[in-house]
Amino acid sequence: MTIRLKFQVAVIGWLVAAMVLTDMAAPLNRAAACPFCSAAMATLGQEIAGADGAVIAELVQPMPAATDLAAGAVDPTTATAKFRIVKILRGAEKIGDVKELDVVYFGEDAPGKKFLITGIAAITPDKIEWTTPVPLSDRAVEYVEKLPTLPESGLERIAFFQEFLEDEDPLLAQDSYDEFARSPYADVLALGPRMHRDRLLKWIQDPTVGPSGRRLYLTMLGICGQPDDVKLLEEFLNYDYQVTKPGIIAAIGITGAVGVPIGTGLIDESLHADERRKKESLDALIACYIKLKGADGLELVNEKFLGNPTVEYKHLHSAIMALRFHGEETDIIPREQLLASMRLALDHKEFADQVIPDLTRWEDWDVMPRLVKMFKDSPADDWIRQPVASYVLVAAEQPGEPGERGRAAIAELEALDPDTVERARSLSAFSFLAKAAAADATTPGATPAAATSADATTAASAEKPAADAKAAATPAAAAPLPQDARVPAVKETTSATPSTATPTAAKVTVQKPAVPVTPVATADLPTPSKLKLVGVPLLAAVVLLAVFAVLLRGADPRSSEERQ
Repeated sequence: MTIRLKFQVAVIGWLVAAMVLTDMAAPLNRAAACPFCSAAMATLGQEIAGADGAVIAELVQPMPAATDLAAGAVDPTTATAKFRIVKILRGAEKIGDVKELDVVYFGEDAPGKKFLITGIAAITPDKIEWTTPVPLSDRAVEYVEKLPTLPESGLERIAFFQEFLEDEDPLLAQDSYDEFARSPYADVLALGPRMHRDRLLKWIQDPTVGPSGRRLYLTMLGICGQPDDVKLLEEFLNYDYQVTKPGIIAAIGITGAVGVPIGTGLIDESLHADERRKKESLDALIACYIKLKGADGLELVNEKFLGNPTVEYKHLHSAIMALRFHGEETDIIPREQLLASMRLALDHKEFADQVIPDLTRWEDWDVMPRLVKMFKDSPADDWIRQPVASYVLVAAEQPGEPGERGRAAIAELEALDPDTVERARSLSAFSFLAKAAAADATTPGATPAAATSADATTAASAEKPAADAKAAATPAAAAPLPQDARVPAVKETTSATPSTATPTAAKVTVQKPAVPVTPVATADLPTPSKLKLVGVPLLAAVVLLAVFAVLLRGADPRSSEERQ
């Protein structure tokens, strides 16, 4: 192996270690928001609040037509549309007595159309530079006028936006969804008694609702759902195109033999598309199912996904995301059952390295012999080695027998691959890994009957590049979600047997986990600052890349060594 190749391997190893550490620290630093939420854009309320001036204005005179500009009849440097201010929403002192605005707008709307126009005093404090106008329907005008009057957060704010989910006006439907996506989970939880369960069930089954919307509605159903809803969720989970495929092929063959094959191919594609639709929001679906079914729901999840050797990567990823949520934020699943299910993912070679950080956080020291064996049996550059090294370092800091076994394992691994162990040891100095305690079971807000819910943590694992490419096609929350996959999945904490009691905004005492967790010996260590958490790994990466660049600079492709 050349010096350059060795250096590349070292750089990659350090970066992988940094990702593993970041992943394991993520639950300690994540804000309280919906677990699988991702707002598509800034909300209208955010735009207004962040502007120096915001108005509702009426189009008076459109911009000159393109033909007029081309003919030179209008100066292109001053060509604007003219708007008359109807109502000032923000910045009255800066806007002053101005009645009309000249703003660039290329739309072809007729005069009289109303718009939301915001601006900032970017150049001079007293002069607002106006941004592109947003066209408003009459219904949207009423909606926008109410935004400045809403509380900044809390139950009443989110209750207002609930009434505009799936609105006939696309602008309002998207904006209300984005408001839910950015709201603290405690607010969504408090909305439980006022949620429209019938609407949620309808939208979840509506093929025209995208995966982002379905994620949100599954999140909400997990809060207000009833035991009767479990049957629908099980139908979604059990739907399998591969089971029906042989019958479809046989039907196509029969119709072809009798000379009427038209339309059979469309039936096949329709059924395949139906399965894709039902499982687009699989992470939220599984989380909601376990929330309503309780720990008994693991049997189906294990059979269909975690323990299925032929499961699709994206479906396995979604199941892991759902378990992470319940492992970090709820006590629905007894700890031993949760760990047993998570260990099933170790049988999937392409995913094994991604669940080890979860097992570390949840202090699963019983799986140590298996992980050590996986390390020993793996190639020197295998992705499994770094998370295993991090795992045994945390185990070594535990009191009693787990700590003794951890220290013995470190000695074995260090003799086999000292570089990997040293990388893990260096980065663990930030003390992320020492905080492998079980999830705190106390959280604001309440959940249905004797159960609570909290912000779900979707801690993304240290994935290999190939895994990243696969995960990009999945509706996962650990990574940026594709196009429509922008909505939250259920973020809650509940007991194994939910009832119909409604959540409240008050703080509720959460029941202790079914299996007590041994306190971490180093739990009293100070939490590292965000500057250290983010800055130190980045600085280390920059230094390593700089050294790498110097080495590349010194490599002359015309050298005698390369000519030979």
